[in-house]
Amino acid sequence: MGAKYTYDESGVTFFYYALTVLSLVVAPATIYLLVGKRSTDTLQKPKTPKVRFRNTRSKSSPLKVKTALLLGGWALIFLLSYKVKTTEIKEAERWDPYEILGIDNGESEDVIKRAYRKLSLKWHPDKVEEDMKEKAGEVMAEIGRAYKTLTNAEARDNYEKYGNPDGMQTQSMGIALPKLLVEAHTSPFVLALYGLIFGFVMPFYVGRWWYNSTRYQKDHILNTTMATFFKNIREHISQRNLIELLTAASEFAEGDLKYDASEEAALNALVEKIQNVSRPHALENFAQSKKFTSKDAWKANVLLHSHFFRVDISDSRLADQQQQVVMTALTLVHRGLLQVTTAHNWYNCSALLMSISQMLVQGVYLYDAPIIQLPGITWKTQHTLYKENNLYSVNQLMRMPSPEQREALSLLNDKQFSEAIQVAKTIPRVEIARAMLTVVGDKAITPSSIVTLIVKLRIANSKSKIVPRKKGASVIDIESIDSDDTVAIESYVANYKKEAVKQAPSEAYCPYFAGRKDSQWWLCFASYQSGKLVVPPVRVNDLESERVILLQFQAPPQKETYRFHVSVKSDSYIGGDVLQEIQMTVVDRSTLPPEPPVVDDISEPEEDSIAAQMAQLRGQQSGARRGADDSSDEE
Repeated sequence: MGAKYTYDESGVTFFYYALTVLSLVVAPATIYLLVGKRSTDTLQKPKTPKVRFRNTRSKSSPLKVKTALLLGGWALIFLLSYKVKTTEIKEAERWDPYEILGIDNGESEDVIKRAYRKLSLKWHPDKVEEDMKEKAGEVMAEIGRAYKTLTNAEARDNYEKYGNPDGMQTQSMGIALPKLLVEAHTSPFVLALYGLIFGFVMPFYVGRWWYNSTRYQKDHILNTTMATFFKNIREHISQRNLIELLTAASEFAEGDLKYDASEEAALNALVEKIQNVSRPHALENFAQSKKFTSKDAWKANVLLHSHFFRVDISDSRLADQQQQVVMTALTLVHRGLLQVTTAHNWYNCSALLMSISQMLVQGVYLYDAPIIQLPGITWKTQHTLYKENNLYSVNQLMRMPSPEQREALSLLNDKQFSEAIQVAKTIPRVEIARAMLTVVGDKAITPSSIVTLIVKLRIANSKSKIVPRKKGASVIDIESIDSDDTVAIESYVANYKKEAVKQAPSEAYCPYFAGRKDSQWWLCFASYQSGKLVVPPVRVNDLESERVILLQFQAPPQKETYRFHVSVKSDSYIGGDVLQEIQMTVVDRSTLPPEPPVVDDISEPEEDSIAAQMAQLRGQQSGARRGADDSSDEE
């Protein structure tokens, strides 16, 4: 038998199909729009006061279009859901001869005949009234068909196998499409729609996705940018040359950030302002890069230095582009240049890049005093404060008594002084509470052993004095453990994961950075002799009160005393970095105490036990095998 195809006349199965496909598109798109881009702190709404803002009107139109499309999609989903709920599904009725005769399945032929006679007497057209004759005729026909099916062996066998006394019927297959879509007068429009979707729309978006995926790395940085970084970066490079290399990124040669000839006059005016500001205060005069001479790199360099020197930009378009350049440069430093330097284990170059990150967030130049981060402190007043009051850093200001603080900031009025002190209190002052090198389980570090670096960081001025701990974590503090107490150290390392609890970082005060920036830190561990990183820097993004960090590395094979630097650098503030030297002495393995002897507590089994009988049986079998071998040797 052939197959018979039927189309969805009522539309209910098509509603199910359309509802499923639409939900698979609209639901993920809604989730992506709501939370997909909230992971980066620069895109979240800042809560600290800002001097510079980023104009987001250019991005509002695409966002409104996406929102409108999603709202339309959800409206269509609700409409289809209503249609699915209210549309009646007509199910095909199954013809059952047993039910028609009013008997159970599998009854004998005598029972079938009695049921047939009984129903014939009731529904025979000659036995009913005139107005019931038509209905009685239809019922009698069904009764007769049921009787013939159950009394005829072949018909009954067909019914049992195929559900029909006439045998196998044509198979009906439904298609979840309304018949309207396949009718002759609508087929050209349907084919045109299919051609538009599968011949243009899908290839266009798939091709664009493929093109972009091949241009970018996993950190969403252009491949050409990373190639430029790899080719031009060196271990011993100045901070100024690093900034020039940063401006050579291909990201600054695309979109709105690309150089436009109409911006030449405004950029030249900015260069003059930067030189006027930098000449009396900076050791290096701003000039165009001699190595990266493209107009795009020059424009990015001008906008970055106008940010470093806090030069006001009158052109609103260039001001918005400046903030885009700053945010892009921060991403390139964190995910691009630092990836290259840490892959080469270059500590000094990595430290310079971390300082550039601070400059980008705070809008300061590399020779600025940390006190300029406070509100009310300008380019001119920072030098006056240093020359007249010997005030350089925020930490220095906070160590002064209140009267001396007011005298040191006498250039500010009372309101400005109050704001400056409030901000100074919020700038975190990190300290290394404990730094320890140990081999877990041993009292000495031997050649090529696995060494564990335990570092405890603390925010001295943290508002939260309670250190969060997980349930079941020990209350032992690493500061209270002696470096020779191997048992306590081993226990602490074993329970380290229980101790660690993620804390929400505080937002950094950065009025010249248009986006939100959370306060984060880098922990670096480098060799003093070689200037190389021993392990890649650890980025600490949840340091609110205190945090313990464990790092492991292999000890050198030579027996010697080594010096290392443990440094903590902020990615948001200048002047708050800390550096501590730590030594490690590698000794010979012979200095370790001997291993304790293993005590064998296994006693001999009793004679009447099953273990003793099994041992005796094994002994007899082995003796018999040895006897057989000896006899064969003699032969």
